[in-house]
Amino acid sequence: MLGEMGSLAKTLALRAAQGFCVIGITATLALGIPRWSHPELYPDEQGWGGLAHAMQRAFFHFDFGVACGWVGCPKVSDMWMRAYAADVWMLSGTVAIGVGAGFALGVWCAARTGSRRARIVERSAVILYCAPVYVVGLGVLLLFHPTFGTVGLPYFFDATTIRASPLSAPWDWFRSLLVPWLVAAAPLAAMCLRLVLAQIREQLDTDPVRTAIAKGVPHRRVVRRHAAPFARAATASLVGVSAPLVVINLILVERVFAVQGFFAYTWKATGRSADPTSDGFAHGAAPTIDLQMLVGLAIWGSVFVVLLSFAMEFALLRLDPRVRTPQEL
Repeated sequence: MLGEMGSLAKTLALRAAQGFCVIGITATLALGIPRWSHPELYPDEQGWGGLAHAMQRAFFHFDFGVACGWVGCPKVSDMWMRAYAADVWMLSGTVAIGVGAGFALGVWCAARTGSRRARIVERSAVILYCAPVYVVGLGVLLLFHPTFGTVGLPYFFDATTIRASPLSAPWDWFRSLLVPWLVAAAPLAAMCLRLVLAQIREQLDTDPVRTAIAKGVPHRRVVRRHAAPFARAATASLVGVSAPLVVINLILVERVFAVQGFFAYTWKATGRSADPTSDGFAHGAAPTIDLQMLVGLAIWGSVFVVLLSFAMEFALLRLDPRVRTPQEL
């Protein structure tokens, strides 16, 4: 037992080191490219020395500069402190709902292969997987928004921004994030469902499962107890490699539903504005791109990708020790 825990700790430490390397490389590119492409904007930070100084300020002093695309040129770090919690809640809820619902529905469909309800669920999963989240989000708004939707759901849509936490106002926090959670989790759940279905159908032809069927175990119990566990490791692996897609969907969903997370600043940082007459395009002027905010967003996105990949790596190591390096076996 101690040897197994030690090998697991070594593997996780290696994965964590790789994750820090990824974040460091991302930060180097995000901080270096603007300084090399627009040196006139950084007269005091030229060459490798300037890049090293910027890296030191970012990682040791949490100083990513100021976002002059916003009134008063606030610090990027201050804006992050006000908004990072919503991103964390969005990622946690999206992964929990997407993986949980996708795995459960995959097992449910596998236990009812060929039924009408199972076919409907499988085809719906194909649609949700193929449809962009911003299209699904727009459809949800047109259907359920209390102001202009066909069927209004006033408790889950608000015209004004809600800033709540699960401790101070749990109901407001939950209802403000439920719909964005569901929309962001839909493609992830669809991927997990299809993978679980494929894995279970493959396991139904193996000797242990065929033996259980020959002994008279009901089909649904065979699927749940004997075949479904083999799909857990593959599901964790799928979510891990899909981490960049999950983060991109979070950025899009936060924009569609006005979730007050740090990723919501992406739209304005790229030179756009909520007011179409003030973004520069309407008057023939070039958009104002906030490079400092874009750097912070790039690094924050890489942190999310690394954290989600690390969490799924940990789950995969616990579910399937065969993925560990050969010297640890």
